[in-house]
Order: sequence, then structure tokens, then C-alpha cells
Amino acid sequence: MKKSPPVAKCPKTPKLSVSEALRLESDRALVELIRYRLSLPPEKRLNVLRRKIGLRATCL
Repeated sequence: MKKSPPVAKCPKTPKLSVSEALRLESDRALVELIRYRLSLPPEKRLNVLRRKIGLRATCL
């Protein structure tokens, strides 16, 4: 039987636990979502309906 060659491990990257990996992925997804929504024009980004009051003011 042949032995498989040893796998080289990178000492600079520590192994993360499952909960830490999920937290990091969740944070990355949140930042991606925030950047996406900020890239939209204000009319689509706010996602609210506003009503005009008088000539200059608006309210929700």
C-alpha cells in the first residue's frame, strides 16, 4: 500500500471553530448587503412611502 503524501499546513492561518466561521461569514454578508444598498439610488434605497405636506415638508 502506498502512503499518501503529507499535507502541507500553513502555520499562519489558525483553524476556526464552526461558530467563529459562521460569525465571520455572517459579518461579511452583512457588509456586502450594506454596500449593495448604499450603491442604489435614494428612491430605491429608502424603501418607504413618503407623503408631501405643504410645499416643502414630507412625512412617513
